Amino acid sequence: MIRILTLLFVFMLGMAPPPGHAAELRIDITKGGLNPMPIAVPDFVTLSGDSPSAPTEHGIRIAEVVNADLERSGLFRPLDPKAFLQDSVGLWKAPDFRNWRLLSADAVVAGGTTLAGDKLSVDFVLYDVNQGGKLGESKRISAPTKDWRHLAHRVADEIYSRLTGEGGYFTSRIGFVAQKNIDARRFRKWLSVMDQDGANRVDLNPNELLVLTPRFSPNGEHLYYLSYETGFPRIFRWGLYERQKAMLTEFPGLNACPSLSPDGTRMAMTLTKDGNAEIYVKDLRGGGLKRLTESSAIDTSPSWSPDGNSIVFTSSRGGSPQIYVMDANGGGVKRLSFEGKNNSAPAWSPRGDNIAYVQGGGGKFRIAVLNPKTGKSRTLTDSWMDESPTWSPNGRVILFSRQNNSQTKLYTIDLTGHNERMAPVGDLGGSDPTWSPLIR
Repeated sequence: MIRILTLLFVFMLGMAPPPGHAAELRIDITKGGLNPMPIAVPDFVTLSGDSPSAPTEHGIRIAEVVNADLERSGLFRPLDPKAFLQDSVGLWKAPDFRNWRLLSADAVVAGGTTLAGDKLSVDFVLYDVNQGGKLGESKRISAPTKDWRHLAHRVADEIYSRLTGEGGYFTSRIGFVAQKNIDARRFRKWLSVMDQDGANRVDLNPNELLVLTPRFSPNGEHLYYLSYETGFPRIFRWGLYERQKAMLTEFPGLNACPSLSPDGTRMAMTLTKDGNAEIYVKDLRGGGLKRLTESSAIDTSPSWSPDGNSIVFTSSRGGSPQIYVMDANGGGVKRLSFEGKNNSAPAWSPRGDNIAYVQGGGGKFRIAVLNPKTGKSRTLTDSWMDESPTWSPNGRVILFSRQNNSQTKLYTIDLTGHNERMAPVGDLGGSDPTWSPLIR
């Protein structure tokens, strides 16, 4: 009997595909509701001298951030370090894939840190546990030690990319209008920026009375927003690195809804200087102002396509607010939305394949997406007041605001309509979010 089992094992082994032809470990993120991939990210060892040593504070904290990023995406299930059967030093030297298979891990990350003066370097290797080999080459990234969280987010981006085939989004920032209630009737609002995981929050203008609709520049270095600091609604630009602001518009009436072209040279916006709400484009290189829409209806909330050739916007020209698209020069206007009685606040995905918007109907305002080519739409959320959608840099996650009783909070949801989560803004309220490009 033993000989028969041995022969059968050898026969089956001969039928198995060679390692070079093994199926690549990959998550299909186009399908919603998938079981998250089990992944192990132990603390990163310390690399100094001839051999690795036990993790220090940097290696421990970096692993924590990487695990948190991956878990929050909804695509990964980081395993409990208490269950690990191989320590970080042993993993760095040579992975014992049998032990990681016992934990049902599909992937494992071996990482190490090197500190040289004020410079911190991180090396890491991603392994496919079932196939017993590397997923891509080992990689080293470096940054000033104070930016250790940024290094962790870059590691998480790389892991996300290798296991999904899509770009990551963890090295990005979120701008929003923060709100703090003073009492039952009064509150204070200001402009705030934070990392996508809620860390490193910076309050930009805590003393201003009212700010609205912040939007990141394409390079992530500026915020464009509406402010009433002069007593009138005007558009300002805030430099996040030089910490300086400038007023960009001073037209009569409403100056609102700034939206930057992909190359950062033009700003679309809503103006009422001619008596009606119309969409204009201003050349930020010192050029003139061009009016794009000509309608007796309200035209507002412009958003550029990623190629810069088209602008999607909200218009009531059909009798109720709906989503329209036009060429970047104002021609070729076409209606896109037909489901819902009140559709507004369109935001074009960085991928160009979808437009997120607020779909109103039945006493609810929900986040929906539509395909600009087919016109097909899908509703993603089911609350009574969801607003202001904005996209992650990879076009896979939507950030939006939701009114909960007396306070508004920020939420994220996957493009498939799964993994809805509250964004980490602490005890603050948050509205009018904007998501930055990747920060390198």
